[in-house]
Order: sequence, then structure tokens, then C-alpha cells
Amino acid sequence: MRGGAGTALVGSHAQVADLIEAYHDVGFDHFILSGQPHLEEAWHFGEGAAAFLKARGRLAPVTPQS
Repeated sequence: MRGGAGTALVGSHAQVADLIEAYHDVGFDHFILSGQPHLEEAWHFGEGAAAFLKARGRLAPVTPQS
């Protein structure tokens, strides 16, 4: 845990995906994720934990923007 209104999810990609699923299972359906530096962490999450969540069918479908 860290100070403020947030929680740090730390672990391997699979462990972070597991933690996100656990939060989802108790009712959380939106997450605000951050990391430093922003761009690199977004890619790191997308290719890691998000890939696990996608494979498990836990990501909302992406809708094309017009």
C-alpha cells in the first residue's frame, strides 16, 4: 500500500493480472492505472498484465473511434 487514495499492485505480469481480477470479482469495474515514466509503463502493462487479462477474456472490447 502507499499513501493517498491508491494501491500499488506489484508482482509479475500474471500476479498483477490476478490482483486486478480479484478487485474485479468484488465489484470494481474501472481502474485508473499509472506508472513512471508514463509511456514506457503503459507499454509494459499492455504487453504484460493486459495480455494475460485479454487471454482470460477480462478486458472490455475496444470500440473503434470515429
